Amino acid sequence: MKAIILAGGRGSRLGGLTDSRSKVMLPLAGKPMLSWLLQELEETSVEEAIIVHYYAGERILTHFGSGRNLKINLKFVKQQSDRGTVGSLMTGLTYIDDDDDRVLILNGDNMVDSKSLKSLLNIEGNGLIVSEHNHPHHYGVVEFKGTSVKSITEKPDVNQIRSRMVSTGVWILNKEVLKNIQLEFEEGQTELSTSISKQIKNGLKIEAVRTDNWHDVDHPWDLHKLNQYILKRMERTISPKAEIAESVTIEGDVQIGQGTIIHSGCVIQGPVNIGENCEIGPLTVITGSTSISSGCRIGPFTRIRSSLIMRDVQIDSKCSIHHSVIGPATSLKSNVQVDAGPVEKIVRNTHYPIRRLGLVTGEACMLEQGVICAPGTMLGSQVWVGRRTRLNGEHETGVKLIGGGM
Repeated sequence: MKAIILAGGRGSRLGGLTDSRSKVMLPLAGKPMLSWLLQELEETSVEEAIIVHYYAGERILTHFGSGRNLKINLKFVKQQSDRGTVGSLMTGLTYIDDDDDRVLILNGDNMVDSKSLKSLLNIEGNGLIVSEHNHPHHYGVVEFKGTSVKSITEKPDVNQIRSRMVSTGVWILNKEVLKNIQLEFEEGQTELSTSISKQIKNGLKIEAVRTDNWHDVDHPWDLHKLNQYILKRMERTISPKAEIAESVTIEGDVQIGQGTIIHSGCVIQGPVNIGENCEIGPLTVITGSTSISSGCRIGPFTRIRSSLIMRDVQIDSKCSIHHSVIGPATSLKSNVQVDAGPVEKIVRNTHYPIRRLGLVTGEACMLEQGVICAPGTMLGSQVWVGRRTRLNGEHETGVKLIGGGM
């Protein structure tokens, strides 16, 4: 069995976090998002994964290389132009042999567990993994006839929703269906779900497989949620090459990478993942579903809770960071305070209520001493914020923010 993973998109709704990498390469619990999906695939009968890349694909190639550390074979193919999900699929199909009766299709920016994938692979014909969602109108809403898919309606009006079940975009399809998709593509159809929906109306049977373990990443708060999910599934692992002071308190499932130094008086309460070559403390507290990527420096008397801290971030002393996503190479000087609370974000005229959110930054931002961030503050990349500035709202890449409330 072969799988095609569509991994070409930038992820523009993630703002500055994807300025130099596609969203499938954003780190979650110490690994790129795509690594976690491949790890789930390793537990199935899939023998080869064809990764279709486009935006910032060199990062994917550099990280995974030959894939020799994986149990499945990897092949990489570059999409020559952005022509939607069908365009990506058609690119991947160039690596499918005539003797491959069916193909598994996944999105690289989604996470689905191996148990659900096995259930999909075990059906005899064509299939789709579906999942219940609190906001189904953001996705393709699925209606059923028995256990089969009756229809898929892409992003319907909220008043027209007839089901809370949505398409995850994880398909298993046979050659005949793929051939029809290709014919539709040649006539200008670039969206996979739309093409398959047309075939369903003409009598195509798609068996539905339900999962409760599917996560889609489209916005920064989705990253935060998926990071929490992955951390809860990990077990305690502390490298013997980490340097941890005797007075450090470590509770629960905590992972600490080699070369990391934890100074005296620190408290770490899992689930927490700390990467390689970090330096933490002294007297720093890290709790509640937090990931700190490799190369980070966290100063003394700082508190971090339920946050995703990306590579090479520096957070100085006496900072307080909650429910935040801090982009790579960002620097927070001393006494930066982030408040977290319920917010509502509007993206492309769609409202997203978020239970709790703190600060989100892109790459290489600088927050000087004493900055205070309101819940839901979002910064692009290379944003400079002057001392004792009060921040709220959203700010574009490259701006300088100075003084009072924003």
